[in-house]
Amino acid sequence: MNLFTKTLWACIVLALVMATGFTPSLAQEKMTMKEYNQQMLDWQNRERIAKDEMAKCDAESETLNAQIAELDAQTKETWNEIYAALGVTEADVNAYRGQLDDLDRQLSALAALSPEELFQRRKEIDAIEQKLNEMKGSRIALLTEMMNKIAGLEGKIAQLRAKMPKGLYDEYTVARGDYLWRISKKPDIYGDPMQWIRIYSYNRDQIKDANLIYPDQIFKIHKENGPDEYMVSRGDFLAKIAGNVDVMGDPTKWRQLYEANKAAVGEEPSLIYPYQILKIPRGGN
Repeated sequence: MNLFTKTLWACIVLALVMATGFTPSLAQEKMTMKEYNQQMLDWQNRERIAKDEMAKCDAESETLNAQIAELDAQTKETWNEIYAALGVTEADVNAYRGQLDDLDRQLSALAALSPEELFQRRKEIDAIEQKLNEMKGSRIALLTEMMNKIAGLEGKIAQLRAKMPKGLYDEYTVARGDYLWRISKKPDIYGDPMQWIRIYSYNRDQIKDANLIYPDQIFKIHKENGPDEYMVSRGDFLAKIAGNVDVMGDPTKWRQLYEANKAAVGEEPSLIYPYQILKIPRGGN
């Protein structure tokens, strides 16, 4: 029994003595020597029993500590076998876990942004997703803990993409006497009448004829391309656009691009104009 334990039991015994109101001075005043000796013998027996019980507890504690140490050793040995099978070290796994935690912190920070702010920082989401996909190629990703973490991160990315608008635009309500050229010229729209086709192509669901628009129609005023949008620049043609790595990455897919935008482009695929907004088809061959 260590010093701390002995001191503890001494305090307990003293407390019990005081709680019962028994002290040597009081015993001499209220009981005979025989009674006093018997009382002391009773306390000594109680103390002995208490010490015996304490010794048993200490022994059981040592046994449990030994069992825990043995289990820890077995667990460590098992993990070492797993690491060896994966061809990695514990340090590699810890570093991998740290990288996932860092991506989690980045996604949590982005989740606090407004939809418009998310749209502006969508490249960061793309970079995080790319990094996560690269990490999924590691054998460490086969560990259950990492699989769960990766699934959680993929869920957060999906939530951010769902929150993010498809494109960034304002709205404009057509007034009497408006026409597309005039609207595009307004300083708070584009300040350039030549960009009228930008309004026209972005609102083809409402505008069947560029010369016919009506009061109280509400047009989307395109401000910035969404993930599936492309604004035609001077010198562009469909094969060039389709070959852009941010569009389809393959110039031979121009026909898919054309079919997805036939209503806006018209029957002649070679005729496209600056400021037209094209939809980028995804997921097809």
